[in-house]
Amino acid sequence: MSRFLTRFFSLLWILLLITACQNKPTKVVSQNSVKSAIQGDLAAEQIRALNPVILDARSPFEFNLSHVPGAINVRWEDFSQQEARHRGLLQSDLFALARRLSLIGIDPSSKVLVLGKGHEGNGEEGRIAWTLKVLGIKDVYNLVHTSFRAMNPKEEPAPIKNKAYWKPVVDESQRVSLEQFKALVGLGKAKSAHLKVSAQKNQATQDQILVLDVRSHEEFKLRNLSQSRDIKVPVININWHEFFNENGSPKMDMKKALEDQGLSFDKTILVISNHGVRSGAVTMALRSQGYHHSSNFAGGYEELPSF
Repeated sequence: MSRFLTRFFSLLWILLLITACQNKPTKVVSQNSVKSAIQGDLAAEQIRALNPVILDARSPFEFNLSHVPGAINVRWEDFSQQEARHRGLLQSDLFALARRLSLIGIDPSSKVLVLGKGHEGNGEEGRIAWTLKVLGIKDVYNLVHTSFRAMNPKEEPAPIKNKAYWKPVVDESQRVSLEQFKALVGLGKAKSAHLKVSAQKNQATQDQILVLDVRSHEEFKLRNLSQSRDIKVPVININWHEFFNENGSPKMDMKKALEDQGLSFDKTILVISNHGVRSGAVTMALRSQGYHHSSNFAGGYEELPSF
């Protein structure tokens, strides 16, 4: 009896091994699902043609766990001031930022792809893209890290080569300072002659200015600029998620929805969040859609302790 049981279990074990070997490995992402998921302004073929410098805006921990070959890990904080109340502001020495970018192969002629977490993050990749735009780098694109990995680019990226130091041609229209912001929305008087002229010019077209608050609806309900009696312009709340596809690229078909909310191409749109990260991402997205009068109030609510 014991000999029979031994043979029986031996045969059963062999059958199990044969069955296991016949199972196909699980596919995490099929080729068809990858193609349907990439519906933004970039496709895999376009990215290969661009041969961009790839930046990864996720945390160092996430980057070390998994990252695209050749990608460089950067944080939005690397370009910003350190003081708590001013951490949304870019460092004052923009030439120093340009020098640092040259050491990772980026100059104004570069094509740059910034990877991040999309809706699962807080707009970090969009903030970095906005920073590069401020510094005069025009060809900057966003994608979610996992979406890019799903494209499975086969070519190994070319080794990063340092670029010659370059002086940034700063696009100041991308951002608005605290003093400018307060003058435009009615929270304070402009101190400089330039701002006085700007404020006087906009006083006659006050209906052409609005504040776009891109924080969550919950944050907006707790505290927002419309709660101040001094605010002279409309304050609109649209969650920053609404401006981006699931793959992290800006939505390019929002014109009708934005017009219904009062946003048009001729409006001066002042974008605000807590410290300029989500608002920086949205400013980049708006400008990619033709809203060239949109600006990021990078200081955000952290720079407005009271209003």
